[in-house]
Amino acid sequence: MELLELLPNSEHIQIRNYELDRVQKQVRIDLCSTQIFAPCPICQHEAVRVHSRYERTLGDLPWADYRVVMQFEVRKFFCDNASCQRRIFSERLHEIAAPWARRTQRLNAQLSEIGLVLGGAAGIRLSQKLHCTVSRNTILRLVMRLPPLQVAAPRIVGIDDFAFRKCVSYGTIIVNLETHKPISLLPRRAAEPVTEWLSQYPGIEIVSRDRSSAYRSGITAGAPSATQVADRFHLMQNLAEVLEQVLRTQTQVLRTVGETESKQVSSETIAVIAQILSDLVPKSDQVSETDSQLQEEQLIGSAHWQKRSTQHQTIWSLFEQGWATAAIAQEVGLGVRTVQRDLRKPQFADPQRRSDYGDSLAVPYRAFITEYLQKHKQTYGLFSVLKRQGYKGSRRTLSRYVHRLREAGSLTSQSHRPRSPAPKRKTESTVPATPLSANRATWLVMCVPKKRTREQKQLIKRLKTHSPVLKTVIELSEAFCKLIRHRQSEQFETWLKEVEVSDLIPFQKFAQGLQQDYEAVKAAMTLPISNGPVEGQINRLKLLKRQMYGRAGIKLLEQRFLLIS
Repeated sequence: MELLELLPNSEHIQIRNYELDRVQKQVRIDLCSTQIFAPCPICQHEAVRVHSRYERTLGDLPWADYRVVMQFEVRKFFCDNASCQRRIFSERLHEIAAPWARRTQRLNAQLSEIGLVLGGAAGIRLSQKLHCTVSRNTILRLVMRLPPLQVAAPRIVGIDDFAFRKCVSYGTIIVNLETHKPISLLPRRAAEPVTEWLSQYPGIEIVSRDRSSAYRSGITAGAPSATQVADRFHLMQNLAEVLEQVLRTQTQVLRTVGETESKQVSSETIAVIAQILSDLVPKSDQVSETDSQLQEEQLIGSAHWQKRSTQHQTIWSLFEQGWATAAIAQEVGLGVRTVQRDLRKPQFADPQRRSDYGDSLAVPYRAFITEYLQKHKQTYGLFSVLKRQGYKGSRRTLSRYVHRLREAGSLTSQSHRPRSPAPKRKTESTVPATPLSANRATWLVMCVPKKRTREQKQLIKRLKTHSPVLKTVIELSEAFCKLIRHRQSEQFETWLKEVEVSDLIPFQKFAQGLQQDYEAVKAAMTLPISNGPVEGQINRLKLLKRQMYGRAGIKLLEQRFLLIS
């Protein structure tokens, strides 16, 4: 194979000499052009009179571990066209390099691809490995010079927001739902940029979106003939938020039902658990607190929540009198956001307890840990042994728990009497039941009925029995989930009327929002359009944005995001 075949556009160039520098790891090639004439870049007149010659240095793709430098002898020509503005020009190296460039077009193309995928900081590290070192700014400039993505007129698009900086600034992403490809990034989460973009594509027929009022108004103004579809995921998410808000006002009922659930254990299991707990928590290691201290802590906690309950009533009383939110916050002595949260809850919600009651996941294995460390002195291998015993925590959680035991002196003060290791936790019968919090109850209600276990079905049945409010809430939630999952749009009106006659204010507000967006919600129960591809593209966008450390603007972010796709 001739050396000339490795060079770009070998038809119009000739190799005069080459030099291999093994010390600098570089190949220097002297080249000259074989063109007899050169067209003028202004008038395209073919010039043959040579004015002068000069040398031009270009970087090219590396050969193995060697950097390639091409030294061109370039000629300058006279333009003999009297009407042309240019008198002297340099011959162009067609398909090799652009005018005034220091690198060949194929090297620039490779660096552009590196910049698109990796960005500037990671791009220079890879370019160094490939023996074509450039600066970070050079790579980013090459990316910005790439031609923008040419978008064919879409028919079905999805719109959603993404965060430049969470809770501070947001942008808008638009995805073609037929090709699942992103087609645009907008700098704001507002109606105006959406309207402006949609007006450029009058052929859009369907637009999928979340329930944002800004997007609704923007789509109505920019594409009035397009069908708007509310995303089903966001509808279910809105229902879950409303459901949890109502369940938080029924904490006492949830606690009662949860305690009933935890008591559904055989007497044999209770005896085993009692024996295990008595072994795992020796009396010498129990916290030495007096009854008066415990009573004092309980009084302090109850006084705090009693005060918050009184403040909640005061907030609603002032709100009904017509006070502004800021004035209520100043009068009660709370923050504006706290007042806004209370105004979203007509009834004061009881405090939520931690689901693990503050215990470490390693607590049931205390006796085994103590015995193991008395024999081995080191924690090496303890984690893998506990995993086989049924431990479900992390190595870091175990390390923290062992450190706490050592600080308390429990590892040295333990008696040397043999103890049986903790039983293997194969089933949930030996694990304390998870408290029935509002969040867990929401998940149970929203779960697909066919996927519920027998215990979960009995738990929901007991919730309906204990409280007529919970019965209504669960039935309304299950009915709405059925509307969405089975696309029963003809039952939507009936569901709205059932909510209207109920006494559940959060559900009534939710239904009012659905009525304001009636056509889009009805379309969600009819059409198979989903914003799922948009959410997937947002995940990619987040990765790209964080890879850029948030230092670049939306132009570079859009260029990389769209061209990679």
